[in-house]
Amino acid sequence: MRIAHVLPYDARQPGGVQVHTLALSDALNAMGHQSEVFSPRKALRVQMGGTRADLSFHPSDLLRLRDFLRTPHDILHIQEPLLPSIGPLALLHPDAAPNVVTLHSAEPAAGSFYRRVGPLLRPLLRRADLAICATDISREIAAEILPTRVETIFPCLDLAPFSSVSRSPDPDTILFVGRDEPRKGLPTLIRALDLLPDARLVVAGPVSSATKRLANDRTTFLGPVPHDEVPKLLSTATCAAFPATGGEALGLVLIEAMTAGVPVAASDISGYRIASDNGSAALLSPPGDHVALAEQLKRLLEDPALRARLATSGRESADRFDARHIAEQHLSLYRSLQPS
Repeated sequence: MRIAHVLPYDARQPGGVQVHTLALSDALNAMGHQSEVFSPRKALRVQMGGTRADLSFHPSDLLRLRDFLRTPHDILHIQEPLLPSIGPLALLHPDAAPNVVTLHSAEPAAGSFYRRVGPLLRPLLRRADLAICATDISREIAAEILPTRVETIFPCLDLAPFSSVSRSPDPDTILFVGRDEPRKGLPTLIRALDLLPDARLVVAGPVSSATKRLANDRTTFLGPVPHDEVPKLLSTATCAAFPATGGEALGLVLIEAMTAGVPVAASDISGYRIASDNGSAALLSPPGDHVALAEQLKRLLEDPALRARLATSGRESADRFDARHIAEQHLSLYRSLQPS
């Protein structure tokens, strides 16, 4: 089967939708299918719903998209089809192959947008033969505009680099991986560190000057780290912390940490409850509560038996999201759209 994926974001930039799309395409290729991904090259960084996104409105990308869509394929799969430019244009392109779309967003701002512009979005989504939502949270957010046939499939992750990590943790080291956006909650973690005098924090990702000023001298800022270097970072962490305040459909970085056998403390938000099997594979605390987060991190740092238990349950929970499982689920849906 030939599958053409359309990704509205710059694939060279970090992001959950990028990770999912590339992992899904690679897994389909490994299964013997022909899978290709289009993504823009002339991207512009914009602010949307509390996060940054690299989208393209450049004429050269639109011409590349036209040529990509003209390449013969059996399935056209569009990620985040309602984002400006690339997604709607792909849906509006005359295409003989069945169209599949995936909606990922779990941010309340997306739900407000869907409700306000619903009369325009519903006819656009009706052009798709099938809609996939990344989680039940994404499905609830988009409920106002979804077409008749909707399925829920978790995002796809290539977990092999993380499952093969050889752990050699530095004592009392907490790792945070992610962008410094308000919804990621990094300031909450920095305040929690003040209550943990023997711990040190390593932050991998772009961080603002304002956030850096909140930190004490036991915090190390590595700046942006390529995705393929994250497994090595995880191997050196005693535990990982993800204090997001909301807007997470699942929490891919949390799943990667659990796969690597790193015990996790995270916010008790819907996406993280899904990722951690309702809290059985991670310690969860109220979002924005730095005291509660510090208490959970203290437990992890001081209790080797608890760390070992969470490392085991974390790996088991994370396996649900591995590419080999998720690609099979996608393939089953693709086949259901093919002529008999």
